[in-house]
Amino acid sequence: MLQYLKESTFRANDVFLRAIMVLKHHYFSVAGLCFLLFVTSNLSSYLAFTLEDSNAYVFKGMLCFVFLTLFFGTQLVLIKRALLLARGVEHADFKDYIPTAKQFFNFLLGFVLYSFLVGIVYLLSSVVSFPLLYLGADVETISMEVNPFLTGLIMMIVLLRITFFPYFIVDKRYSLLRSCRLSVALTKGNVTSLLLLLLGIGLAYIFQVSFEYLGYFIIAKVFSAINTFVIIPLVSLVMAVAYHDMMKDYKGGDDPELLKNII
Repeated sequence: MLQYLKESTFRANDVFLRAIMVLKHHYFSVAGLCFLLFVTSNLSSYLAFTLEDSNAYVFKGMLCFVFLTLFFGTQLVLIKRALLLARGVEHADFKDYIPTAKQFFNFLLGFVLYSFLVGIVYLLSSVVSFPLLYLGADVETISMEVNPFLTGLIMMIVLLRITFFPYFIVDKRYSLLRSCRLSVALTKGNVTSLLLLLLGIGLAYIFQVSFEYLGYFIIAKVFSAINTFVIIPLVSLVMAVAYHDMMKDYKGGDDPELLKNII
């Protein structure tokens, strides 16, 4: 389907096959972390639903903190494990997998920054689509369809460009902004290729969301399990292998300028 992810650095087929081989030999260690993410996510959702009418705000706040720490911390551990396996390191000390407080903060701050950018892009999309009102477009159509579509399209591109920021945080211990700049530099010219690769191995997630939207919750749960035990472990290793190969041939600086690498 896709012959090259980055022609000058690595073949997508080679990355995909190597990731499968690594997953085959280390499935339980990688999938075990994904299972922990699955349990944490579903347990937090269940407790949130159960305690929805409760007035124990302090207790709910503590639970929220615990689950956020466990969920995002496990994601960082998964990234570290995937990076080490991509480099051929099968065994490491337990302390090598534990993220530092700085890494955890930068990782969490990345999601906050992304959410903030979503709001900014939505406002800009509203300004851009405002002239459509003078062309006879309905206000509800613009606010419910046009603006969300433009925002989603733009933020999908942004997400693809900064997709490697957690790897720089974990691998190089860089700050969030520096990691984002490096991710933008690393993915320059490869947005379409990355999009096709992720869509190719993320079809199960697309099916899950589609069935949830259509109301087929049992089928959606089946695809959720497939995502948890197959897709997410594979994606983690594919991205780690891709990052490892791209970094070997990366010719840019350690702190590149953002504007020079956007286009």
